[in-house]
Amino acid sequence: MKKTEVIKKFSDLVKIKSVSTDKKYFGEIKKAVNFLSSWLKKLAFKVEIIEKNQVPPLIIAHSPFLNDKKRTTIGIYGHYDIQPAEPISQWQTSPFELTLKNGKFFGRGVADNKGHIIQNLTAVTLLIKEKKLKNNIIFILEGEEETGSLHFEEMIKEAKDILSKIDVFYLTDVGMHEKNIPQIFYGLRGIIYFQLKVEIGNNDLHSGVYGNRVYNPINLLASLIAKIKDVKTGKIRIPGFYKNFKKPSSNELMILKKTLKNDEEEKKEAKVFGLTEIKNYGSLSAKIFPSFDCHGIISGYTDEGQKTIIPSKAAVKFSFRLVEYQNPDEIEKLVFDFVAKNLPKEVKWELKCLSKSHPFYTEVKNRYVKETAKILEEIFGNKLLFDRSGGSIPAAEILYRLFKKPIILTGFTLPDDNIHAPNENFDEDMFWKGIEALKKIYT
Repeated sequence: MKKTEVIKKFSDLVKIKSVSTDKKYFGEIKKAVNFLSSWLKKLAFKVEIIEKNQVPPLIIAHSPFLNDKKRTTIGIYGHYDIQPAEPISQWQTSPFELTLKNGKFFGRGVADNKGHIIQNLTAVTLLIKEKKLKNNIIFILEGEEETGSLHFEEMIKEAKDILSKIDVFYLTDVGMHEKNIPQIFYGLRGIIYFQLKVEIGNNDLHSGVYGNRVYNPINLLASLIAKIKDVKTGKIRIPGFYKNFKKPSSNELMILKKTLKNDEEEKKEAKVFGLTEIKNYGSLSAKIFPSFDCHGIISGYTDEGQKTIIPSKAAVKFSFRLVEYQNPDEIEKLVFDFVAKNLPKEVKWELKCLSKSHPFYTEVKNRYVKETAKILEEIFGNKLLFDRSGGSIPAAEILYRLFKKPIILTGFTLPDDNIHAPNENFDEDMFWKGIEALKKIYT
């Protein structure tokens, strides 16, 4: 494949608005499935599409020699679904048009995770054309990662006979420490995501007439949120929350110190005015500790000008990131109990858990990690770092738990890739070097 062909494929995939968080885009989800399935079928892969009603389908595709036991079988995971592009006004380029500008590819999903899918498919395509592919390849491409992979485990089990043949899984859904400094991740935080609705009555009320006399649902939510987390220390104040939490060992902290960034570097990457931290842990605060964050509050009057009301209802969306040994099922019960004890009995409320996934943690002492690290160091010319991420990839924990095979979690995006934000991007040099690295790994 020439570079122009690869860019054309990349562009065609970015044009597809495969947003999994909004059901109105389900037709686009199906377009992405057709695009990927067609490519795989042209490579003579046997493609199975696992579907569940209006759930984004799971694509399982394997190369023709799956039963040849002399070959190593490599599983390649990726997700074709993306986050919404909003706010559109903050994009410097059209979010659904692949744009190459200042040495970077721009577009929604280029870094998370369409660029990595294109890299993997391109690497395998080139190896087949060059007759250098000596391993079996199984692609696992899901469309629910951005919504918590709610049905991933259920659908994966339908292909368990095929997937049990895999010797090692590669998940290219993370990034590099810096340009040309590769990483392999051995840990990810889990997540549990909630939506809480509070209702005080049947209609909005005049704040002058009823202020101090009726509950204000926004005030109630603000008070509850303030009780959950101490913003000065970062400590979550829900009783029992840290019951199974264990701080990293001194040996692990020594490994992670190599990945530390100073405050100025992090502020520049995040484009923020200031930072906070768990005492004395700096940039590790977002990797080795659990966290709590609100994602949106919906209530009352937010248009221009004034309207002095006490709204009748309010809602908040929030989540907790969890680290190893913390069980999201146990955390869910603790949160329900905490909300029940800290809201007045006279108001109506409903708390829903929208999604949850377990933390991921694995050993890196196996030959696949060693060989992969060596190849990445050769291609990028720098020592590889072992790291852990504050983000969550539910598939990593699910695949590891179900199949007990090594998981290699790596990727080629840079810290300023703006995933989930306007102007998402993928460094052009790292994109092409990543393809070369994958070609070597898969041979």
